[in-house]
Amino acid sequence: MMNTTRRPRGLKLAILMLSLCGFWHISQADPLPLRIVSTPNPNVFPLLLAMSNQPQLPVTLLPVGTAGEASTALINGSADGLLSMTYTAAQMVTTGKVPDLALVSVDFWNGFSVLAPQNAQITSFTDLINHGVLIAGPTSGGKGSGPDLIFQAAARRAGLDASSFALCYLPVMQAVPLLLSQAPMNSNPACNPADSSAATAISLVEPAATGLVLQSRSGDNATGLVRKVIPLQPLFSGYTAWPSDELPHGGLSIRGSVLNAADSQQTSRRVLLAYEQAAAQIMAAKPHPLQLMRIAQTISAGITAYYGQYGLSIPAPVIFAALESGDFRYRTDRPLAAIEPDLNRFLAEVVGSPIPDSFFHPLP
Repeated sequence: MMNTTRRPRGLKLAILMLSLCGFWHISQADPLPLRIVSTPNPNVFPLLLAMSNQPQLPVTLLPVGTAGEASTALINGSADGLLSMTYTAAQMVTTGKVPDLALVSVDFWNGFSVLAPQNAQITSFTDLINHGVLIAGPTSGGKGSGPDLIFQAAARRAGLDASSFALCYLPVMQAVPLLLSQAPMNSNPACNPADSSAATAISLVEPAATGLVLQSRSGDNATGLVRKVIPLQPLFSGYTAWPSDELPHGGLSIRGSVLNAADSQQTSRRVLLAYEQAAAQIMAAKPHPLQLMRIAQTISAGITAYYGQYGLSIPAPVIFAALESGDFRYRTDRPLAAIEPDLNRFLAEVVGSPIPDSFFHPLP
């Protein structure tokens, strides 16, 4: 028999209100995640640690192999933000690829070097004129992206340009064996067929630079010991907003459309706070080997999980050694507004174009 009992009208209203309140509560508790795209560059390391520290952090990491893939994700709307070199992000804006991309923090400050066999006696860019130099990216040669931009800007500081060297752009997993074996550069089809000599040097970012130094100590190579012979940071003199052995290499950028939305702006602030806390945690662990190794293991596992699909892995001992050496450095104590004038000039120097003021967007 059908139950024809009717609920009082006030009870129906109360149930409806409770349902709506419950829906509102769930929506507020579960904000849409900030979708961050990144190649396996050093700027992603603090995010990997932050995601491990806070599994409920409203962020999604979108791994890609190249800066071109990253810009595509930003253009088609599948990504909200970018972890990259500052000059890579600035170039996306100045070329019009992602015109509303805005830099919200700078946290990666030291890590680029030119390395060469110890017996090559390389001490400056002029020693490399007409020699083979490998430009290594994490999963691709990176021509026109971060490693290439900073190398060529450093060369210009020495009065040289790309034509001064025999350059070859390779993924790090191909570039390092090519240097250590001292095989002819043209043995790799990505290099110029006319370059039949072995490479004299390689430009690398940490922790790959430290990894190469460690690998060369094994003795099972044709180069002998490889050293960091030209740190790129001190070459860029004339800036006063940071020490001479640092440069504002990298950080987080977010699309303007995301920053202008109140709800996503709150999420952006939350993610940035967790990111910078993780960067500070990394540096604070430097005097504490066990803590530093645990952090290195977390980052190494994150790289494998997200970027193993590109054939990339970074052993935890390499990350540990790079951080412990001081050649791999994060800083979270320089607000964007405080360094903006020099940062603007530096980025214009590296990119070769004026940087619009809209690119600099400190989060309130």
